[in-house]
Amino acid sequence: MSVILSVLPSCLVLLAVLLAAAPWGVTAGAEFVLQVMPYMMAHLFLARGKGFVPSPVMFIAGMIMDVASNGPLGFWALIYLFGVLIARQLPDGLMDTRMGRFSALLLVVFALAAAQVATASIYLLKWIDWHPVLAGTLMAGFITLLIDLAWRDRSLERPRNEMARGAGNRSANV
Repeated sequence: MSVILSVLPSCLVLLAVLLAAAPWGVTAGAEFVLQVMPYMMAHLFLARGKGFVPSPVMFIAGMIMDVASNGPLGFWALIYLFGVLIARQLPDGLMDTRMGRFSALLLVVFALAAAQVATASIYLLKWIDWHPVLAGTLMAGFITLLIDLAWRDRSLERPRNEMARGAGNRSANV
């Protein structure tokens, strides 16, 4: 069972790459959302402490995204590895609370958008418009935030027997 749980994040990230690479017929601005989502899934697993996606898997995911999107080979691999590097450099206690995970996600989103703009500008030898890149990356971060908020945080819940005992005591006091 432990082997399955350690491989699951990597398999889900690779599945997200295949889904993001599919020709959905979306507009040009929405492509940034799809192309950043595999990294956001890896960030979600890292932030929740449910395992991490190894760097070679993120590199492979980026190369698959590069081939599928007909972009420059290595662009998304570099962006995904940059995101993993930033996420691993964050302080340990930051991911313990929802506000900490939100601030870490916000930092990573802006860093990824800046890395995308800088890398694309160097590749094209001209400054590219950063608005669609930032908008797409923020949208992917917002989707990741919603998933994080919907994910039940068992460390914040009280055990059922305490809740039942507390309800019984309150009814006896009335």
